[in-house]
Amino acid sequence: MKTIAASMVLFYLSTSLAHPVSFEGGTSLMSQMNPVNQEINLIYSPKWWLGTGVVFDRKTDQRELISAHFAYLVKRWNLPEAQGNIYVFGGPGYAKTGLSAPNLNEEAFYRLGFQMDYETRRIYTAIRYVENRFIDGSHLIYSRLRLAAGFAPYKAGYDDLNSWVILRTFFDSSMNETQWVPTLRFFYKNFLWEIGQDFKGRSHFNFMVRY
Repeated sequence: MKTIAASMVLFYLSTSLAHPVSFEGGTSLMSQMNPVNQEINLIYSPKWWLGTGVVFDRKTDQRELISAHFAYLVKRWNLPEAQGNIYVFGGPGYAKTGLSAPNLNEEAFYRLGFQMDYETRRIYTAIRYVENRFIDGSHLIYSRLRLAAGFAPYKAGYDDLNSWVILRTFFDSSMNETQWVPTLRFFYKNFLWEIGQDFKGRSHFNFMVRY
């Protein structure tokens, strides 16, 4: 049983950052940071199909968003050497935009999104879309589309240092640009971290710890 549990944690950590749902009874702390945007997720899963928590999202000098997080695992395919998932997620929150006076605006908003991924111990692919709108729905704060694909050059065990090579692309409506970010991923036991740099020289750092 212990071996099976360790293998599940290994698969979860090796192939995913920002899964909207953790394992049943598990808590995940995740952060994704670059010089412009910072996002922190704290997620607890009381059931294997349900994620709950809080999300903090900040864009330097422009916005600060904090929202509740509710995620539902719509479908999971458990294959002998692979896994596929479809999630929907969202939640209400509080937004501060135009952070410098006199443009400061404070208003309730909601966050909605979906994620699909297909993963093995050697291959990782994912698509994730999220949008944030003021509560009356009349104004989009921003939307973001993320795509990722990568591979592990070798298959390592749970007690070994694992590494991945990933190419990420982001489109953020508030920046009106597409970012390409070659990324190196490493994890050891229950801690995962990623280091990347986009083609404009901006550094990206992500991490996840599960307990």
